[in-house]
Amino acid sequence: MKLSGWVLVVLSMLYLNSLYAAYSGKQFHKTMKQTQQQAKFVRKLIKVSSAAQKVRASKDINVQSLYRAANDLYQNALVYIDAGNSNAAAQSLFYTTELMFRAVKLAGKQRIVNDNDHRIFELRLRSVNALLEALQRIGKIKGVAEKTDKLKGKMDVEISAAKALMKAGRPLSARKTIDKAYVEIKTAISGLRSGDTLVRSLHFKTKKDEYLYEIDRNDTHKMLVTLLLGDKMKNPKIRARAKKFLDKAAALRKKAEEYAGNGDYEKAVKTCEESTKQVIRAIRSSGFFIPG
Repeated sequence: MKLSGWVLVVLSMLYLNSLYAAYSGKQFHKTMKQTQQQAKFVRKLIKVSSAAQKVRASKDINVQSLYRAANDLYQNALVYIDAGNSNAAAQSLFYTTELMFRAVKLAGKQRIVNDNDHRIFELRLRSVNALLEALQRIGKIKGVAEKTDKLKGKMDVEISAAKALMKAGRPLSARKTIDKAYVEIKTAISGLRSGDTLVRSLHFKTKKDEYLYEIDRNDTHKMLVTLLLGDKMKNPKIRARAKKFLDKAAALRKKAEEYAGNGDYEKAVKTCEESTKQVIRAIRSSGFFIPG
């Protein structure tokens, strides 16, 4: 998102006003020699320091606004020095430094956010790629490789689009795209496992129909444990962590089946949903992200 020049000016003025209010009582009594030395330090700070490089590299409009304001103040300080007004120059240099420090701090926070966005996206991408490989394996086993290869081609396009969105600085759109791909692949795997069509209706005539759907959904997620965590479960720590959730899932599944056996499908549906949530937690605890 780009802002017009006048908006950046307004933002800069707001930042400056907040600084002036904070340091309104500060006195700036310096000799011209002291002020000139200060100007050299400030020039390095805003032009060649690692802090300046970090700020210039930031794409955050607020960081850039602060940096422009700092540069403007520095130029004002040079004008005051040429005019022999050391106190006014020292004041401008002080505010220049304050703005730069704020810009550096803000740029650092933005970098943490960006790193976190990339980490989350990579987790999702890894899960989708693992699921896509599993889909192709099942396709070969079921003798429908042509169908799964066609879906893979479609998903490759979705994955490329998600990567492009991430590169363009649109992490939310990238995550939505990669999550959509995940759901499509998972639905396809579920269809291959049960032999049903790849898309199922979520409109149920009875609670029993909804229960049967939740049982199928639970089975699909348990199958994902086998497909995604096969190698990881060899690690004792990962296995122990996942087992805690899987044991709880198994107990809830058994309880759901008991409710269904007694004809209480409403409780059976809710309990089966809770079981599936525990399976999802087991998968996530092993380093794979899947939408809940």
